[in-house]
Amino acid sequence: MQTDVWNILDTCAFFTQTHPDGKIATVKEIDEEIVNKQSKQYYSNLKTKGLKILEPNKNSIDYVKEKAEETGDLDVLSLTDIKILALGYELQGTIISDDFAIQNVSLYDGLEVISCSGKKIKEIRKWKYRCSACKLVTDEKSETCNICGSGDIFRIKAK
Repeated sequence: MQTDVWNILDTCAFFTQTHPDGKIATVKEIDEEIVNKQSKQYYSNLKTKGLKILEPNKNSIDYVKEKAEETGDLDVLSLTDIKILALGYELQGTIISDDFAIQNVSLYDGLEVISCSGKKIKEIRKWKYRCSACKLVTDEKSETCNICGSGDIFRIKAK
């Protein structure tokens, strides 16, 4: 495996305590997602061994939001997820994540993805939203249906 490639670590890398060889980076918000003692210790150990805590620039964040909107994943990504993706975009790194929305946007943008658990999406998906009452399908999520007012809006795979 190449060791000069950046690996951008999502939370799963700290929970499973595994990541590929090479340069490693993450975003500062990951610290808030690591909740158990062992993962916190692993995170701390990696920081002393070269884990870089980096902040992606605003242009990269905006770019990722645009890509995530194109796939329909924007509404399910947290700010931490978006920053992980933006860092991957900036560094042209490999994203290490078990999160399917992160994987989907990464692959859509041409970035390599590695799953901590081995569970990786098999295809890029685009999502739409459907009202469960009147069946209206739209590209953008809303709290209530624009046609019937129902609040039961679900994400569906676009054909």
